[in-house]
Parts: sequence; structure tokens; C-alpha cells
Amino acid sequence: MDELGAPRRHRWQEILLLVVVTAEAAAQVVFAASSLDVWRAGLTVALGLLLLLRHRHWRWLLPVLLAVNALSLSLAVLIIVTYGYATRSHHRLLTLLVALLAVVTGAVPSLLELGLGPRIGLTGLLVIILVVAASAATGMYTSTRRALLAQLQQRAEQAESGRAAAEEQARRAERTRIAREMHDIVAHKISLVAMHAGALEVNPTLERAQVQQSAGLIRQTATTALSELREVLGVLRGDGEEAPLAPQPTWEDVRRLVTTSQEAGIAIDLFDFIDDDVPDPLARTAYRVVQEGLTNIHKHALHTRARVALIGEPGTELVIEVSNVLPKGFTTDLPGARMGLSGIETRVTHAGGTITSGPTDDGRFEVRAVIPWPRAT
Repeated sequence: MDELGAPRRHRWQEILLLVVVTAEAAAQVVFAASSLDVWRAGLTVALGLLLLLRHRHWRWLLPVLLAVNALSLSLAVLIIVTYGYATRSHHRLLTLLVALLAVVTGAVPSLLELGLGPRIGLTGLLVIILVVAASAATGMYTSTRRALLAQLQQRAEQAESGRAAAEEQARRAERTRIAREMHDIVAHKISLVAMHAGALEVNPTLERAQVQQSAGLIRQTATTALSELREVLGVLRGDGEEAPLAPQPTWEDVRRLVTTSQEAGIAIDLFDFIDDDVPDPLARTAYRVVQEGLTNIHKHALHTRARVALIGEPGTELVIEVSNVLPKGFTTDLPGARMGLSGIETRVTHAGGTITSGPTDDGRFEVRAVIPWPRAT
């Protein structure tokens, strides 16, 4: 805000206002028939300067300027005041009263032959009424448009904030599910370490080869457990949520997901090109991806044909594709805001992979995850 109260970004409008009012005052001087016309021109310029204060004091200043304009009979001041009040006032009745005041102050003095200027006649009165009506209508339209744009912007900001919060909630839910894997990793692997270490402790007479074998197994088990724990903790770092403990899925459970959906009546084809044993951490990630893809099909494409493809081998990548024919005209009341996809994105990313989702050129919706498959050591 500058010292006159007008926003700096609208300064060019203030300059234009002064130019228009000054030009009208100059015309009044050029065509002056008496000293009264010169006096009116000076009053027009004064009113134009006072209009610069309309941003801060519009409620009382604009009606006062209209009343004083009855002495100067400035058409520019009449239009600017009427439009300015209509754009700021949210009360239509007050706007109509100000428009009526503009007509009265613009036409009545001349009609009553008060000596303030040449008579305008009935045609001039009609012109003033039309000018005032157009100014008021334009101002009310501008006011309504500004309010609508502000409301739409607020809704967009709220929607963006809500979407971000929902995505974060989905990621937190996925991290909570990952936390359940802690039990299997710690309980199973560390139990093996404890068992083999205990065997060494209670059998001090074991041969050297047996001791080396047991120590190697302990080392391998501990290394595997550490690697899996690092994967889980990388997702959960900084998150203190507690999660219930439950058995975690294996690669057979991935295949069983498709079978279960087929038994539920979904037309789904499975293309399984996996011949090698899939490590449990990779299997759990694949399970979540397939599970989310099939869940979306259950929600939004129940009556279309679907496909699940599993491709890969150790030392390369595991490619998971879950797709379905895009439904035509099918609707559902089940919620779907891509929050589940946001959740599994966290898991796939922490596994070093990538995931994409969306329509394909052949008329399908596809969820595709590519995850590194390390070679067994």
C-alpha cells in the first residue's frame, strides 16, 4: 500500500484515472462559456485527486464525491464513483441507492435549471441513466467475479492441502504395514542365530569343520537379517508408530492373490514367468503391488478383463504389471483417490525400484513396478 491507500500494482490505474479526469477538466476550460465553467473544471480536478483515496475510505467518500459532483457535473467522476462503489459493496440495495444518487446528482441540477451548466434535456437524462446503469452493472459483475475467483482459489488450496495430507496418511499407513515385517525378520532370523550359537555352546567337542559350518551359517543369517532390517528401518526412520504383528506374505501368496480374485469372479489372467526362488523382502514388495492393483480393479473395474504379469530373474529386475481394460460407463460408490498407489510408491522406492500408473495406448489402466532383483550370494 502506498500513502494514498492504493495497491502499488494498480498504480497504472490511478495514473489513467488522473489522465481521464484532467482531460475532461481541460475540455471544460477550452469550451468554457463563463468563469463558472472554469470553476467547475477546477472542482473536477479536485474530485479526481480525492478519488485516489477511494481504496481506503470508499464507504463514505464515494457517496460524498457523488453529491459534490452535482456542482461540477463531471461524467468521468460519475462513472468512476459508480463503478468503484459497485465493485466494493456486497449489498446490492446500497449499490442501487448509490446509482440512483449518481443519476440525481448528474442530471437533476441541469433539469432544474440551477445554472450549473447547459440543460441536458430528456435525451441527456436517458444517456446519464444508461451510463450509470452500465457502470453499476459492470461493477457488480466485477465484484461477483472477484468473489468467485477468490472462492475457487480457496477451494483449490484446501483441495491441494487435503490431497497432500491424504497422501501423507497413505504413506504413513504403508510404513505401519511395513512395521509388521519387523516381527518376522527379527524373530525368525535372530532365532536361527541363537539356535546355532547355542548348539556351539552346548557342544564344545564339535569338529572344526562343523564349527566352521555353524559359524558360517550364523554369519550368513545375521547378514541377511541386518540387510532386511536396514530396508525396513529405512522406511520407518523417524516414525514412532506401533503396529500389530502378523505373518508376512511370501511369493506363493502373490500367486494366491490372483487365484483368490479369480475365485471371486474376476476375469483375470496370470502370466507368471518366475522360475527362481524370490527373496522374501522382494516377495513382500511384489505382494503389496499386486494387492493394490487388484484392489483397484475390485473397486473400479469389476466387470472388465484384467491381467497380472510377473517377469524377471535374479541379477536383473522383477517386473510386475497389473492392468485391466478401461471400463465404459461403470461407476462405483467405493472411494478411490490413488492413496493406495501413493502408499506402495514409498515401498517400491525404498526397494530401489520405480512404479508408474495410468492409462495406456491400448485402452487399459496399468500399474507397473520395476524392482531390482539381486543375485543370491
